Amino acid sequence: MPVTIIPVRSGQELTMFVDLPFTVHKENPLWVAPLKSQERALLTPGKHPFWEFARRELFLALRDGRPVGRIAAIVDENYNSYACQSCGAFGFFECMDDGEAAAALIDNARAWLKSENMAFMRGPLNPSTNYACGLLVDGFDLAPAVMMPWNPPYYAVLLERLRLRKEQDLFAWLIERDRIKSPDWLAAEIARLKAENRFTCRSSGKATLTEDIRAMLDIYRESWAENWGFSPLSRAESAQLVNELKRILNPQYFILFFHDNEAVGGVVALPDMNPLLKRLNGKIGITAPWHWWRALPEIRSGCRTILFGIKDTYRLMGLPLLLFDLLLETMRKNPRFQWVEGSWVLEDNTSTNDLLEDFSGRITKRYRIYRQEIAP
Repeated sequence: MPVTIIPVRSGQELTMFVDLPFTVHKENPLWVAPLKSQERALLTPGKHPFWEFARRELFLALRDGRPVGRIAAIVDENYNSYACQSCGAFGFFECMDDGEAAAALIDNARAWLKSENMAFMRGPLNPSTNYACGLLVDGFDLAPAVMMPWNPPYYAVLLERLRLRKEQDLFAWLIERDRIKSPDWLAAEIARLKAENRFTCRSSGKATLTEDIRAMLDIYRESWAENWGFSPLSRAESAQLVNELKRILNPQYFILFFHDNEAVGGVVALPDMNPLLKRLNGKIGITAPWHWWRALPEIRSGCRTILFGIKDTYRLMGLPLLLFDLLLETMRKNPRFQWVEGSWVLEDNTSTNDLLEDFSGRITKRYRIYRQEIAP
């Protein structure tokens, strides 16, 4: 049967859109199911603050009446205004190993973005670089860390056959407790910086958590302002992120550095909730506490750094070394802790990539952002 593409209009079609990955990945043990309620809210204008300054069209690919693929075409006016671009995005791409379906989905996304006067499209962004993004192109045999995607190798084949080309790669760095061997020069430099006593630092705590997250978002906004693909969070997005982080963040793994009482650098690491999400399989039910208890040893064994930033003035004062050293020292004090993933890092962010390598990190996964020009 030929492939049919339909735009998502009804609640039933949105349900099909949200449910499709569970069919595509049912034989893939490394894929981690998102919570369907969160995915549905993220895709729904009026329910998620991203859509205050963005619009989208969702498409389903049907073969013999059954969904075999999906895609979202997205215009993020917040990003385009900030970057002075006419960038359209595609995201939430999932597909069976079906070249015809993939081609039809990309064609429809590109056509819709062309009708919105976009000059090129970039993706996958789900729905921007502030959320899950990138297509896994290396590291398929490893489980993804929390809030990072996983897809089978054929996804890249499908897209590259359609002349989508790499625009940027994103690295995931793994630092393992048993492999940390800092070189002598690094230990000496950290000792010298500590002796200078230019900065004060602390972990966050319940009493200051909301205030600290807001301070960290300010640092993130300033320190990432010139990076490729950066888009500032709106005020409403920031407020939602504060509420979400408060529920799952271990304050011990949230560290801020201060200079003259000003927060100038910080790092936020999240416990790896994916072992719990795998057990929940998309839904929170009455057995959720049982699944939480069963997953707890794995959750406690590792984490992912999701925010890392230092204000420009302080980058050359050794603060990156102090910040990362303190994070790893805090984690080493926890006997259950085994690993931390630094993800993601732009391939052209030389300073951060060098820092992670100095601290015994190694690149274990690579994610790709693709680009395609849209003919006028």
